[in-house]
Amino acid sequence: MKIGVDLGGSHVGIGLVDEDRIIDIKDKIFTRQDRVNIEETIVSSIKTMIEDLMKDNNLTIEQIESIGIASPGTISHGVLVKAGNLNIKDFKLVERLQEFFNIPIHMRNDGKCAALAEKVYGSMKEYDDCLFMNIGTGIGGAVFIDGKLLEPKKYSGFELGHMVVNKGGRHCSCGKQGCLEAYASIKALKNKVTETLDMDSDISGQYLREELLIKDHPGVQEDLEVFLDYLTVGVCNYIDIFEPEVICFGGSFSYYEGNPILDRLIAKIVDPKNRFNQGEPPKVVTATYKNDAGIIGATL
Repeated sequence: MKIGVDLGGSHVGIGLVDEDRIIDIKDKIFTRQDRVNIEETIVSSIKTMIEDLMKDNNLTIEQIESIGIASPGTISHGVLVKAGNLNIKDFKLVERLQEFFNIPIHMRNDGKCAALAEKVYGSMKEYDDCLFMNIGTGIGGAVFIDGKLLEPKKYSGFELGHMVVNKGGRHCSCGKQGCLEAYASIKALKNKVTETLDMDSDISGQYLREELLIKDHPGVQEDLEVFLDYLTVGVCNYIDIFEPEVICFGGSFSYYEGNPILDRLIAKIVDPKNRFNQGEPPKVVTATYKNDAGIIGATL
């Protein structure tokens, strides 16, 4: 039995995991007040939620093999070096949690964790060359070549969301301008659509997907088309670089399975004029484990 922690840009989820199965889960959405001292919020939330999981399942921490943390941003040796969406730098999260839990604790980039869950158990397990894109508050991901996860030695790397697609464009949380994440994350789409409709941007992804994006409002449809065009540019650049057999979309975008918006994106991706090699395009799938992929992958 292991514990998986999924630390996102707007929430933290913690699950009790047995291989590919989440037995019990706790979740917390970060409020504006939580963000005032976000590092302490993260530590106290994880500690309390793990203790609650143990109590609810009649377990002690000694019965847990390890704790795995999936975190956004740049990770190096248990330190969260930089996470723009959380406004965090050089946060020694593993060290802080080790004060409370005397078992192995590991931390890895959330895109890599979710990708591992899908490669080992989910939508990519039948493929060797894979591109995983985690699209939600930000854009992360991972690449597998010949079945092996590509990982640099120094940092987590493969910051798929921070490829510049519009030089001098929108400011990104990473500090650069014109990043793919600033145009093609779900957060970016939500912010643009709610701005167009003069609404509060503090809405759910489900409401965005099932209510706002189906409106015939010309401004909303224009925002959606811009989002899809930028996402297509990013995806097709990665196809040209890595030549994957399969592309798997995770994060909150995985809930667009069966949605006409995903069909529109696929049509753009498979259009030969958008790719260097104009032969058979990669297969496009969504994550089997949806937003649970981070928790499961963290334990791997």
